[in-house]
Amino acid sequence: MALKQVGARTEGDVYQGLFFWRQAADLLRPTSLVDRVVLEHDDADGVDDVAVFFRAPGTDAGRSRADYFQLKYHVDNRDGYSADALIDPAFINAKSSLLQRFHKAYTQLSKQEHVPFRLHLASNWRWKGDDKLASLLREYDGALPPKFFDDGARGDLGTIREKWRSHLKLDAGAFTAFARTLRFQLDHFGRREFRKYVHATLEAAGLRTPSADHAACPYESLVQQFLMNGPHSFDAAEFRSLCEREGLLVPVDEKPPRPFTIGVRSFVRFAERLESEVDQLVCVSSNFEGRHLAHGGSWEASAAQVLAFLGDQERRAHLRAEESVIALECHGSFALLAGWELSRNSGVKAAPLQKPNLDVWRPTENAAAGPSWATPQLIEKNPDADDVAVCLSVTHDARADVETYLSSPGAPPVRRLVVLSPEGGPSPQSIKGADHAYQLAIALPALLTSVRPTRAARTHVFFACPNALMFFIGQQREALGRLALYEFDFGIERDGSYQLSFALPPPVKAVAEHQEAKP
Repeated sequence: MALKQVGARTEGDVYQGLFFWRQAADLLRPTSLVDRVVLEHDDADGVDDVAVFFRAPGTDAGRSRADYFQLKYHVDNRDGYSADALIDPAFINAKSSLLQRFHKAYTQLSKQEHVPFRLHLASNWRWKGDDKLASLLREYDGALPPKFFDDGARGDLGTIREKWRSHLKLDAGAFTAFARTLRFQLDHFGRREFRKYVHATLEAAGLRTPSADHAACPYESLVQQFLMNGPHSFDAAEFRSLCEREGLLVPVDEKPPRPFTIGVRSFVRFAERLESEVDQLVCVSSNFEGRHLAHGGSWEASAAQVLAFLGDQERRAHLRAEESVIALECHGSFALLAGWELSRNSGVKAAPLQKPNLDVWRPTENAAAGPSWATPQLIEKNPDADDVAVCLSVTHDARADVETYLSSPGAPPVRRLVVLSPEGGPSPQSIKGADHAYQLAIALPALLTSVRPTRAARTHVFFACPNALMFFIGQQREALGRLALYEFDFGIERDGSYQLSFALPPPVKAVAEHQEAKP
């Protein structure tokens, strides 16, 4: 085998190993639903690199009791995935296509499994920029969007669906059942960030931080041993025994104190399980399909559920008693709502957890003022309206999308649109850390006051922000005034525009439900 091929295979094994350790770490967590993790699972040929099995009720609101992962690591970026590549055997230099391999695994597993499962493809390659499916996949878990199943046979997604179905020679019902198990997560193995995230996850689970010396890294050498000689399958007891034997567990007396951690979840991320990482969790993901409400779902009811969880008297006392952490795997509206309920005057000492490195963003007390908002852009709209709109362009410039929405039928009339960005402009790196995010948050109420014509006017908030910043903004509750929050259809699953989530203060009905739910 050529040296280049050996290097490619070795690097692929490294990333398969990293992915395995990330999944297996949940076996050490007391709140985890993970029951068993398997490396190279024989019963799932074609989607067999890593398999994860869950105790009842399962993950993703009970929609999965087993996850099977096929990992494709490429040493260069000469190509990318597409809807056509998935049905082209030549794309993977094989006699059958990736989709055929996934369907073969689906057929095998359907005969054996009597519980719901999902089939995942993860790769460091990206989707091709002109691929029509790429922009419509659900951004968090990589599921095929509702439009894929509902689109007419001549529509963009309908054409792809029918081409895939013909390729597999399936009738509509059989194909739909198979396709609903698929998850695609490309651009997943960022060399530096993925490794850092896995190492942070291992540390959080009580394992030693891997050495920077890759040649002596016990995690990588153990995976090579597993691949060559086994074992391949671990339950919690077997995995803990392995870690103890190999000296990977941090002794109890050496572990740093772990803060009380709660979570708010409205979507389930690819290959991640927040319930394993927190002490207590409120999950409203069953109300949503991607960023949008599922059939029968309600923003108002979801907000009331989050409020009831955060307002529980016993939980609230725990949050006041010690410095705590809140993980926010949720829409930005819920992140702001969490801050609103756990405001600065609540006595709670919670700080948001920032991914991918699991950093706790706890602002420094009495930190000196740093960079703030750039000079606001004011765009006058309707002089007869009292409400105003604010566009928080932090991670990217959202102004054009907001202006398009405000010009559409049914949009709320506003006197003016105020566009705010951090000094230096919007970018994924525009927030420099917890102190910077907090400074932006505490500066916002004064800006809102200056642009509202009256104190009673409502501010319609459109945002492209990290959830940690949204949480800090919500904590300014007493100074924010009346708000209406909007979520953007990033995956273009519906109309590619904004939709109202909920208003603050919450409607009377939501407050009543919130109060009734408290002990």
